[in-house]
Amino acid sequence: MDHQSKTELLKRIADGDGFPTLPALVVRMIEIASDDRASAQDLAAIIEKDPGLTTRLLRLAGSAFFSRPVPAASISRAIVFLGFKKVRVMALSLSLRNMFPEGGKKGALDYDYFWKASLYRALIAQDLARFGIGDSLDFEEVFVAALILEIGMLMLHEVSGEETKKKFPGVKISLPELIAWEEKEIGVNHREVGFYILTRWGFPGHLLQTQSLYGAAALEPEQPVLCQVLEVARRMTELVFSDSAELNKFYEKAESLLHLNRETVYNVLMKAFDSVEELGDLLDVAIDAETDLIGLLEKANKALARINNAMESTVEELLDKVRRDHTSLAQMSEKMSRSRREILQNTLDAVAHEIRNPLTAIGGFAERLVTAVGKQGRVGQYAQIITDESARLEQVLRDITEYSRIEEYTLLDIDIIAVVDEILRGMEEENLNKGIRIVRDYPDEPIEVSMDGAGMSRALRRLLMNAVNRVDKTGGQVRVTVKASDTIGQVCISVSDNGRPMEDDFQEALLNADLSAKTFAGGLGLPIVQKIIEAHKGRLEIHVKEGEGNTVKVFLPRL
Repeated sequence: MDHQSKTELLKRIADGDGFPTLPALVVRMIEIASDDRASAQDLAAIIEKDPGLTTRLLRLAGSAFFSRPVPAASISRAIVFLGFKKVRVMALSLSLRNMFPEGGKKGALDYDYFWKASLYRALIAQDLARFGIGDSLDFEEVFVAALILEIGMLMLHEVSGEETKKKFPGVKISLPELIAWEEKEIGVNHREVGFYILTRWGFPGHLLQTQSLYGAAALEPEQPVLCQVLEVARRMTELVFSDSAELNKFYEKAESLLHLNRETVYNVLMKAFDSVEELGDLLDVAIDAETDLIGLLEKANKALARINNAMESTVEELLDKVRRDHTSLAQMSEKMSRSRREILQNTLDAVAHEIRNPLTAIGGFAERLVTAVGKQGRVGQYAQIITDESARLEQVLRDITEYSRIEEYTLLDIDIIAVVDEILRGMEEENLNKGIRIVRDYPDEPIEVSMDGAGMSRALRRLLMNAVNRVDKTGGQVRVTVKASDTIGQVCISVSDNGRPMEDDFQEALLNADLSAKTFAGGLGLPIVQKIIEAHKGRLEIHVKEGEGNTVKVFLPRL
């Protein structure tokens, strides 16, 4: 579309028959915003000319949204309670909402959906500004700017032909996709329309700038803070309404641009869900915050599934590299050059970092949600499931990273009895045995083995924790036996429990030298045990008896 055609279309939007025009009351409130001589009485006089607006504004002033237990009796009193700016901004919001009273769908555009997304965005933007920017922004002005950020979409939809309206994407796709579609199908995008119409309405220049800047351009460090806040809020709102649950990206932007920590971003999201229903009712926007929150958790759960698949791919890639060298990971230090080992390690560390960021973000949000709402109800139960799954995947990721690390063990003559005793004392001090009976079955005198003390301690501690986790808190018993055999030149460390039988995949994780990604699924670090024992030229045996328990034996060469 050429410049003249675009100008004619924008003028038609502003002057078109039947299209909503800005009420005189709103015009006066915008004028008051820039008039230093305007008083609370001037604002009250303007608002009270509209009885419907007055009634709704008084309801809003007495709502929990403003922490007012008792409704104000007049607009003047509301201004005293809430302040000049808050009342002006909320009156402006109510009036702008009334310009587009339609509900449901018109063509393919869902008006209810539009206003719901707008309200979430306004609440999120206001709190991002409040928590992150201090006094550099007018919080109430931020609310209005975010509420009407995509107002041009409604106006562009109104003047589109019927065929265009039938396929108008609306707010359910990303902003770049929507703008590209509008420019291709209509010749102008809704942000251009918003800028034009707000200019005609007399909105101040810094609010007009928020219409022009969007996407990556709005987040450049040199851009106005208001534009950055609105863009971060817009992207956070997409968490609720799009298929994405990439919380980590918003944390990064909120931290780098708005100086917000992760806990603050959690609080901003939670506060929006807490406030949105009541404010939606006052603005005639139907919202079910619990359903929206469940939807967000469902997307987080899908993201966890993608993370799990990514970790499996990472392990398979690592193992493929190992197989091509016809060696085990435990032997890499002997057969692989240092530079190749470092490349392999750095590659895996980079992948692990990319996986850990979204995993930590999802798990942290779910954990914060459980703390806020408890474990009861649909939201709490679902959030707890995601919290547990995030913790499991975190452990798997740690195990994969540790397993892949190429260690050069330092073998010294060390008393294995002292190592076992130290592990058991540590577990008791940390109360990790949870009242389970630990039976020590080994001699008092030392039994020296050539080993890396730290590595062997890690392996045996994992075996002991696995045994403790398998037994009941009442009547549970774990027996640790150490025996030396001079005849065959070995030391046997045996860990037995009377718990539930060890599943096949657990046994495979301990015994199978030809690992697969599935081996790490238990999240107990069992492949690491196998790797350490193999590096010490030892071996493992597992004995499982139904109804009697499990025994894992570690055989190490004797000095």
